[in-house]
Amino acid sequence: MQVPPYKVRDPIHGLIALLPKEIDLINTKAFQRLRRIRQLAMAFLVYPGTLHTRFEHSIGVMHIAGRIYDQLKKTDEEREQVRLAALLHDIGHGPFSHVSEHLLGKYAPENRDPTREKIHEKVTVDIVENDSEICEILSDEERQFVVEMIAGKTTRDFRRDIVSSDLDADKMDYLLRDSYFAGVKYGTYDLEKIIESCRVHSRGNESYLAISDEGIHALEQLLLAKQHMTQQVYHHRVRSISDAMIVRGIELAIRERNQELEQLYRYDGTSRFIENYMEYHDERLVDILKRCDQEKARNIFERLYERRLFKVIGELSLKDVDDAIDRLQLLQMDDDDEQKRNREERIAEHLKIDPDYVIINKLHIRNPNYRSRSYSLNPEAIMIFDEKQPNLKSLSSYTTELILARQPTDEADLETVQVYAPPDGWNKQQDESQIQAILLDP
Repeated sequence: MQVPPYKVRDPIHGLIALLPKEIDLINTKAFQRLRRIRQLAMAFLVYPGTLHTRFEHSIGVMHIAGRIYDQLKKTDEEREQVRLAALLHDIGHGPFSHVSEHLLGKYAPENRDPTREKIHEKVTVDIVENDSEICEILSDEERQFVVEMIAGKTTRDFRRDIVSSDLDADKMDYLLRDSYFAGVKYGTYDLEKIIESCRVHSRGNESYLAISDEGIHALEQLLLAKQHMTQQVYHHRVRSISDAMIVRGIELAIRERNQELEQLYRYDGTSRFIENYMEYHDERLVDILKRCDQEKARNIFERLYERRLFKVIGELSLKDVDDAIDRLQLLQMDDDDEQKRNREERIAEHLKIDPDYVIINKLHIRNPNYRSRSYSLNPEAIMIFDEKQPNLKSLSSYTTELILARQPTDEADLETVQVYAPPDGWNKQQDESQIQAILLDP
């Protein structure tokens, strides 16, 4: 194993040792851009400390991935490659992180790629494969390995499980880091015990990252931490409103033919797209939209900048909707749904405001941030290794009544529909019931 020549001090993990190749990657323009992309978008509007970025998070993920590999006692070469993949796993993030992921999927040309939900992964892979600085640092074999770890393989591989799975180094870092910078305790859990409990289970040509049954209680801690952080931080009212306003502002600018934003979010797989994409980060996008010619988009971003946010003017939990058809229609409603737009227009007509300033937002407790795969944590998919009779079981086979009581039995139990609009000119007592009635009547 190479002796690390350099260490960086991290508030979550202490001193993190870096190898020469890792230092070179961190010093590339592509990686340095992550310093200007905040981990939690505009969550600082409610948690002032959440100014941390994808930059330090990526280094933290690399550190945890390496520690898991040390526990598994595999080869040094593989350890270094897994650390490289973990370091680069977020390099394709755009402004406001998962907001950009959502928009890239929405505006990707349908005739180019039917799997538009994977555009974010494609952008990351394009950067790893084609960025000139990264290509100088990594060999072809190393870049191919990183791509396989990010984009996936046809067979299950414990190394990819470390980088991207329902229980990966990504989650282990962001829960602790987000909790620390938000100034809350909801995201804390026993990281040391989870790492100590990591095992590899092989079956045929596949291998799985699993946790020894001795680490079940630490896993339960993590599961609860994830749920608490989702409810208290990721889905905090102000966080949800600001994310929805960012999306609506960008959509309005693109609808009104803002060519700069069209070019930013219409992925076409070309090197020109990637070169342009790499020039953008949070503050640049805010500055562009605050000064753009599209009046409504400009107004929304001026509000965000000055913290004059929309308010929740209506809310409907799907578990409280008795009619099965109503529940199904609301569950199936997505951002491009004509019925959603129809509801927004009718609510706007009732409130006598512009329908572009009415936003219906569907929140999903299990997967925040537009259901990014990296935020999922499914007890059925987390593997437990039984030390007494070496086989695998799912975490849900072991969970206590406390955990099981918190797991929803129906997909609708995960959903809440909220309506946002400017705060002036509506009467809570008179309007809220009417807004709920409109939500239930497409």
